[in-house]
Amino acid sequence: MADFPGLPRNLASSFVIGHYAFVGCGINLSGSTNYSDFYKWNQHTNTWSAITAYPGAGQNADICFTIEGKGYVGLGFNGNGKTDFWRFDTISNSWTSMAAYPGAGRYAASYFVIGHKAYVLGGSQGGAPYLQDVWMYDAHTNAWTAKSNYPGGKIEGMFAFTIGNRAYVGGGFDGTNYISSFWEYDTTNDTWTSAASFPFILGGEATGFVLGRKAYVADGWTTLAFHMPLGYIYDTATKAWSSFTNLGTNGIERYYAMSFRVGNYGYICTGTDSTGGASLNDLWQYSDNNFLSTNDIQVSANQQINLYPNPANSNVNLVYSSLSNGKNIVTLTDITGRIINTINLQGTQGCLTIPVSNLANGMYFYSVLDEQQHPIKAGKLIVTH
Repeated sequence: MADFPGLPRNLASSFVIGHYAFVGCGINLSGSTNYSDFYKWNQHTNTWSAITAYPGAGQNADICFTIEGKGYVGLGFNGNGKTDFWRFDTISNSWTSMAAYPGAGRYAASYFVIGHKAYVLGGSQGGAPYLQDVWMYDAHTNAWTAKSNYPGGKIEGMFAFTIGNRAYVGGGFDGTNYISSFWEYDTTNDTWTSAASFPFILGGEATGFVLGRKAYVADGWTTLAFHMPLGYIYDTATKAWSSFTNLGTNGIERYYAMSFRVGNYGYICTGTDSTGGASLNDLWQYSDNNFLSTNDIQVSANQQINLYPNPANSNVNLVYSSLSNGKNIVTLTDITGRIINTINLQGTQGCLTIPVSNLANGMYFYSVLDEQQHPIKAGKLIVTH
């Protein structure tokens, strides 16, 4: 893909709105220069253009995300940890100062978004001991609320992602140990549950992206070297890890990179090469043929579930039988992981008709979950009009 037009850098920031990715900030290899420039990448044309520079105080290792068509960047490092927080508007090409982060100034914090709320956790004030507090930002009220501390300890540089209404956080560094533990967060009751440990000791600053129900961890530094020899996939349906080929030597294995997803593809950009000898400004695209297929995953063989027609035009039917008693539900999400519909299944067997005429053409995902939110079956739904 077209190279990032700014100077090569580490610890850059990014957010995605529609088919555009916005990339900027960061620091040079020696750590002597922070950057505030920002650029917009158009996936349709594979071209870059400059936008208004970031006005915030912290210019590397920031938090960055999208909520309801607005980009948010904040915190980060520039001599010390910062607390200011900014929102970018694509129409006016301008930044607006938002409610400052109420916790200690920090950088290398982790973050995830569910709905119109962002969660920020952990990070560094300049060295160990690191931080483990969690704060929730509500974009509708422009206010922060303290939540339950991260149970994995005081850690910086954790990998975090969301799929549906659940968040997952793991890896990182606590000042002495490299962390492999992994946790699932339920926003409805503010609780953490231990999940399958990361299969590789992940030192920190890992980045990745989500495609459907799977998260891809693609780069970061480890106990063995300043790169990951393989990438890893976490499947929320099977709750298990598997490996995949990461950038490799041709793509230059790296750390301190940034990543994002646009549509059906994941991207990795900038960072430091695996030898630590140079900062990078290249952009790489990843596609998963299995993600682009419509094969279903049946987690439990005891229950019978079928979805038809697929592709669908106006309605799709979910036929189910032999479900356990309790509150079984079906969720429908788009390719960004945003929940479009949640419907209760009545009884242990039946046929549910789901209207899809109001959905845009494209790929969606359905999951049938039991009362404990454990998956029974998951798959893809194609809508064509």
